[in-house]
Amino acid sequence: MREIDKNDTKQEALVNSIKREENEFPKWFASYVEKDYGILFYMEDNKDSYDGNHACIYPEKITDLGAVLDDIAAFYRKLGMRASIYHPFVPDYFKDNEGILNAHGFTYTPEEEHRVMLLTAENEITTQKRLDIRVLQEWEERVATDILIPSGEPWEVDVTRKRMAQEGTYLFVGYLDGKAVVYTDIHKSEYGNTRFDYIVTAKEHRGKAYASELLSFVIEYCKENNFPMCWQWAGPSEHICYRAGFREAFSMEAGFASGPEI
Repeated sequence: MREIDKNDTKQEALVNSIKREENEFPKWFASYVEKDYGILFYMEDNKDSYDGNHACIYPEKITDLGAVLDDIAAFYRKLGMRASIYHPFVPDYFKDNEGILNAHGFTYTPEEEHRVMLLTAENEITTQKRLDIRVLQEWEERVATDILIPSGEPWEVDVTRKRMAQEGTYLFVGYLDGKAVVYTDIHKSEYGNTRFDYIVTAKEHRGKAYASELLSFVIEYCKENNFPMCWQWAGPSEHICYRAGFREAFSMEAGFASGPEI
């Protein structure tokens, strides 16, 4: 048997902390009920929020999946919502239990794996520094009026606003002639990570490298202030994040199970 390497143990602890943080992430902006088998998140005033209206389950704590599915479906039905359960971080769990899911009115939809990127390399972004970038620890209404609403993403307004009310959250906004054109936010968690969320650029300013300029600022800010390990999901801004020093470290199965129509 191979001797356990300290680096392996450290990596496993990091992976587990990120998984736990991701499961609990909606606690920063959504209401929730904790059950023995998982957490049920909901936003009665923002039912269109995918992030704020779903359940996370812990397979190791479930002995009767059918009963759990019925309980989840009933919970969201009372709220006037169709139940949605994020795929747990256990490989093939929904696939292996698809028969039970279907028998209780749930449909499994697989998605591409979540690929986690960690800030482990040097920032190679060079920009013209055209933006006035401000670091805020409170909500900035111009993020809504200048970026999210005109870009057709109004459901993100309430989510981001509520995230900003949580300790350890930082909002980075890039302004051009007094108008907000790009933003992102990060959160220093109790698990020793800094969760970097996606970057949103106002629709009319996309393709001008403002996201790159903002990201470069964020990375240097985290380094200068000794923030702990930064991570994010690989996604639409992956190419920018790679230039900033993010590298793929591991991946987790993704997808969701939708409950019966209401």
